[in-house]
Amino acid sequence: MCERCRKTVPSCVLGQAKRRKLWTIPTEYHCSIVGTCLSSEDVAWLCRRLKLVPTADARPYDIHRYFVEKAAEDGPEARLMHKRLDETFAVAVKRFARETTEEGWMALWTAAVASGDVAAAYWGVLSHGAMPDAVRVRAFADVHMLSHIMGGENRRQLRENRDLARRCEELTARLTKQERAAAERLAEKDARVRELETQLATQRATPVVAETPNAPKAPSGRAPGQARLLRTMDALHRRVASERMRARHAEAEVERLRRLLDPPTMQNHRRAAASNTAPDTANTVAPTDLGGRAILYVGGRTKSLPHLRAAVETRNGCLLHHDGGFEQTTRCLEGLVERADVVVCPIDCVSHDACLRVKGLCRRMGKPFVPMRSAGATSFARILHSFGHDGTGEEAAHH
Repeated sequence: MCERCRKTVPSCVLGQAKRRKLWTIPTEYHCSIVGTCLSSEDVAWLCRRLKLVPTADARPYDIHRYFVEKAAEDGPEARLMHKRLDETFAVAVKRFARETTEEGWMALWTAAVASGDVAAAYWGVLSHGAMPDAVRVRAFADVHMLSHIMGGENRRQLRENRDLARRCEELTARLTKQERAAAERLAEKDARVRELETQLATQRATPVVAETPNAPKAPSGRAPGQARLLRTMDALHRRVASERMRARHAEAEVERLRRLLDPPTMQNHRRAAASNTAPDTANTVAPTDLGGRAILYVGGRTKSLPHLRAAVETRNGCLLHHDGGFEQTTRCLEGLVERADVVVCPIDCVSHDACLRVKGLCRRMGKPFVPMRSAGATSFARILHSFGHDGTGEEAAHH
C-alpha cells in the first residue's frame, strides 16, 4: 500500500448514515479501496472521463497515488470514483445494507472471502455508515494480507514461467539439432548402403563354381580368390545390417524428443487416435511371425502409424515409413526401399506420382511391391498374415 496508509484505524459509531461517500471514509482506507476495488479497466475509464493524460514516464504507482489523494477530496475525481464503485458493486451494497447485526455482516464478509468476491464485499463494508469497527478492521486486515499473498504468488508464477520458457527453448534447440544430425546420418548411411550394394552386386556377378565330390578341383590359383570374395560378401552383409540398426536408433531418438515437445493435449489426441484404430484389427487372424523382416509402408494416414508399427513389431518385424513426399523429401525414398524386404503402398491414400516412383524402385531393385486398395488397419493386418504363407505378400495384393 502507498504512504498515505497509516497504522491507526479510527472507530465507527453505530447509528451513522446508511451510506458513506468515498471522501467521507477515513483516508486510511483509500489506498486499499483504490487498489482492491478499482481494476485497471476502471482506472482507464476514469482517466478517459476526466480527460487525464498520464505523462510518458508515469508509473502505475503514480496513477494509483493520484486517485488515492483525490479520493479524500469532494471533487469530480472522488464523485466519479464513488459512482463507478456503486454501479459495479450494486448487488454487494444492497446485500450488506439488508443486514443489521455484527454477526450477520461478519458472516457475509467471511463468505465473500471464501468465494473470492473480495472487492465487492470490501466496498460494501467500508461504504456502509453503520458498520461496526470489528467488521471494518477484519476486512482491512484480510485485504492487507491478501495483497501480500497475491504478490508472492505472482512472483512464484513469474519464476515458473521463465523456467518453462527456458526449458522449452532448450528442448526445441535440442530437437532441431537431433533432427539435423539424424538427417545427415541417414543421408550418409543411404550413400554408404548404395555403395555397399554396388560392391555386393559386383561380387555376385563374379562366377563362383561350387565344388562337388566328383568334380575336378579348380586351379589352385582361384581358390584363395573365391574364399576372399566370400569373406568380403559376409563382411558387407554385416556392415549393412549394422547401418540399418543405427538408422533405426536415430529415428527412435528423434521421435522421443518430439514427444517431449508435444503438449499434453496433443499426446492425448495421439493415444486416442491409436485406440480408435485398434478395433479395426480386433477380429483379424492371429499374428504371423515375420522373421525379422523390414516392411516399408509408403503413404497412409499418420494417426494410424502407431498401431501399424505395433502390429508389425508384435509379429517380429520392423516397420519403416515414408509419407510419399508431402512432409518427407523423396530423396530418402530410394534408401528406404533398399533397406526394406517388402514394400506396401495403400493406393487410396498416396499420390499417384509417389506410387509409380516406389513401384519403379521396387522393380529396379528386385523388391516385392504389394499395393493395398485401402489404408485401413484390417487390410494391413491381412497383408502381414499373408507374409507367413508365401513370404512376399503377393496373396495380400488381391484383397
